[in-house]
This record gives sequence, C-alpha cells and structure tokens, in this order.
Amino acid sequence: MRLIIAVLLMLSGYAHASCSSISDSDQRTYCYAKTKGESCSTISNSDLRTACYAETKGESCSTIGDSDQRTYCYAKTKGESCSTISNSDLRTTCYAETKGESCSTISDSDQRTYCYAKTKGESCSTISNSDLRNECNALKR
Repeated sequence: MRLIIAVLLMLSGYAHASCSSISDSDQRTYCYAKTKGESCSTISNSDLRTACYAETKGESCSTIGDSDQRTYCYAKTKGESCSTISNSDLRTTCYAETKGESCSTISDSDQRTYCYAKTKGESCSTISNSDLRNECNALKR
C-alpha cells in the first residue's frame, strides 16, 4: 500500500508550498520537482525517481520495476492504457486521471479523497495520512 501511495503522490500534477511539510524525503523531493521544477536526482527510490524524470523531463518509464506502476507511468506520460493494471485502486485512479472516470470505487478513503482532489478539485482536508494530505494540498494549487 505504501508503494501505491508513493506512486500516486509522485504521479499527480499540481502545486503549493506544502512540500516542505512532507516528512518522507523522497516524496518531498518529488513534490518540489513537480511544483518548482527542481531535480529528481536525490530521490533514493529508483521507481519514484524514474517516474519523476518521466513526468518532469519526458524520460522513459521503462525501468520502473513494478509493472502496475510502470503501466500507470506510461498512461500518465504517453496516454497508454490503464487496462492491464492489476491493482484495482490504482487502475481506477489511472482511469480517473487519464479518462475523467470516477474515483468512487477506490477502496482506501485517503486515496479516494486524493483522487477526487486531483480530478475534481475537491478538498484534501479529510485525508488522514499527513504526507498524502500535504502532497495533495501542494499539488492541488
């Protein structure tokens, strides 16, 4: 689940000063890369770093080890299909972000709220995970 949260955080797309409140250093660096154009180079998680470069520099998603995360990355950056993502919450998020479909079937309430915030501009305030809430606020503006 932490990997899903990490990738959802890394593959979002908005901005705000809350990046500094994110306790996870990789997620904080990713947030700054997305919102301020800073470097992805200090992200220690290789999949997150690769996705960061794919989103911010147009580089390839091909070295992302997790097949669901790689497919999600390609869907976000190249418009490819979400259909082969086996994790249902991630697949739903992918369709919501790339095709405008609903977030309603995401089972994790924090992820569902985050999805609605990214796709419909709804509030991040009810997200209980503080890093996810801070990322949501940072990327929403």
